[in-house]
Parts: sequence; structure tokens; C-alpha cells
Amino acid sequence: MSKPKRQENPDPSAKAEALKSVVLKFVEVINAGDSEALIKLQTEDFTLIDMEGDVFRGRDGWEGYFLAYPKYRIHVQHVLTGGNGVAIIGKTTGSHVPPEVEEKEMVLWTAEIRNDLVAEWRIYSDIEEKKKKTKQSHQSR
Repeated sequence: MSKPKRQENPDPSAKAEALKSVVLKFVEVINAGDSEALIKLQTEDFTLIDMEGDVFRGRDGWEGYFLAYPKYRIHVQHVLTGGNGVAIIGKTTGSHVPPEVEEKEMVLWTAEIRNDLVAEWRIYSDIEEKKKKTKQSHQSR
């Protein structure tokens, strides 16, 4: 029995750049606070998984967040690609996180891309660790 042949991607770097481009456009639109444009970059079955692991299905919800946090921005420091996914390492400003914690927090976003649209956006954070350290430093004063 022979092994199935692995399909070769004719240009893996072009695929990686295309995935990266989709996600960076997604971030650009988030940073602009444009919920209508953001919906156009998501699949119809879009899923958001927040830092607590709560799952939100559908395209709604961005407008409310942008209204509550109009200065929310994602600051991309590094982008990684693999398969149909993209990971972003960076920071935020203007979010629901207290500024003294947010300035120390590191965030990882992952995106699953399907048909040049974001199908899943997941957020990981070291916020709990940073909150503890911030609290400890305030108590030791």
C-alpha cells in the first residue's frame, strides 16, 4: 500500500502573505472602529473566542464594543502563519482592561482564514498574571 501523495502548494510564501494580508486588514478595520467593514471580512459563521474562553457566534457585537471603547487599538508586534491560520503577538490600548495592566499585558490573537475571510478570531492574554503583579506592587508600597 503506497502513501498518498502530499499536495504541494505551488508557492507557500504567496499563501502565507495572502493570509497575513487578510488578518492585517482585519486589524486595520478593528483599529478604525468600523463594524460594518469588519462584518465584510468575516465568514457568515464567524466565531469569536475571548480571553476567558467565552464563545460568540455570528458577526454581531463589534459595534457595541467600538462604542464602549472608541480608542481600542491592536498594536501588532509580530505575525506568524501556518496552514490556514495566522497568529499575531502584540498589545492593545483603549480596551476594557485597566490602563496600568494593559500597558504590561501581552496578547496573542489567532485567526482561522477561510476563502480569504476570517472564520475564527481567538484572543489569548497574560492579563491575569499582569493583574496579580500589579496588585502585588501596589500592596508593597
